[in-house]
Amino acid sequence: MNLSDKFYEIIAGNEEDAGVRKAAADLVSAAPEGPERDGLLGLLLHEGIGVPVDLDKSFDHAEKAAKGGDALGYFLLGFMCENAETPDQAEGGPRQKYDHYDAERFYEKCSKIDSRWKDPAILWLGEYYMNMARGGDPEIGVEYYESIAEENSDAAGRLSDYFWDLIMPGYIEDKEWAEKLFKWTSVAAELKPEEYSYRMGCIYAEGIGCVKNTDKAIDYFRKAYDYDDLRGEEAIANLLEDQRRQKAL
Repeated sequence: MNLSDKFYEIIAGNEEDAGVRKAAADLVSAAPEGPERDGLLGLLLHEGIGVPVDLDKSFDHAEKAAKGGDALGYFLLGFMCENAETPDQAEGGPRQKYDHYDAERFYEKCSKIDSRWKDPAILWLGEYYMNMARGGDPEIGVEYYESIAEENSDAAGRLSDYFWDLIMPGYIEDKEWAEKLFKWTSVAAELKPEEYSYRMGCIYAEGIGCVKNTDKAIDYFRKAYDYDDLRGEEAIANLLEDQRRQKAL
């Protein structure tokens, strides 16, 4: 078990306990020097975990960690650049080293390292490129989300939201978009059934990116209703009424 694993094992579920926070801080402080330790020290000082908040010292440790290739170091630098917390930005003077334009670069570096910070970095990058006022390239945003969406509920949900907004409410008949909507809503409905079951029912009811299937639509609407989404009950009633009308013709 590495230092990060030990640190998160200590604080898991007890983040607000002062004694636990102090124990976690002591663990990191006593660890041998190295990039992983510096990344965690940067986190402790940034969040005030067992130690007073000190953004300048947090920045110094994050920068040192990043130079050693630590994912948390990169993530902290990205966060601090994004939120004007680096020393240069905080002082309000001319740019000397880093500013908010560097956030994307640091998150990108973090996203390439297999760590607990990889997915948060990718989610940030996806949102960055989806935003036309920032990254301004949704296709790149989709690529970032798709790289983790099979197992990451937030990424799958964001992809479902994106393709749903492209197609609906007027229903644009684009085969590729429809297939993407079906694929990622299916994943989102498995990972976040309380949020995406109703949409999955709508997709099966309309046959968007799939063969229209009233039975499956009803199953998903029932599941939505079980999660207290009252739209599910109304959708089932409407589907059954449509079926009765079709039989009457």
